[in-house]
Amino acid sequence: MKLSKSKPPSSISFNMTPMIDIVFLLIIFFMTVSQITRTVDIPLPLPKVTEGDIETRTSTITINLNEEGTILIAGQPLSLQNALTAIETKLTKSGNDHKKVKIQLRCHRKCECRHVSELLESLANIGFLNVRSAVSDT
Repeated sequence: MKLSKSKPPSSISFNMTPMIDIVFLLIIFFMTVSQITRTVDIPLPLPKVTEGDIETRTSTITINLNEEGTILIAGQPLSLQNALTAIETKLTKSGNDHKKVKIQLRCHRKCECRHVSELLESLANIGFLNVRSAVSDT
């Protein structure tokens, strides 16, 4: 008489479905985060600051001047007149209050001063007497 029944050995396996779900969730997370961390500013080597506080970027309008003196607003190259028109449009939308519209000027370190002076003079003519200038701390 046989007392015990022998069972065939069972194979142990892992269910891979939860692991695949987690991998896909991680891929979606990192793709989303990488889209958020992109900035609209074009990379420019900024001049270095030696003393004083470094101001944070609080401006509404960022004006970039590249090495040749071309004006870029939101990545679009504009002539001086078109840039002033765009700024005046933004000013009109804010109720013509110069305190509500702030301008930050980012210049390539090799940009000639005449381009900067011409732009600042034009901004002063439309009422912007306070323009922030971006500098690099390194």
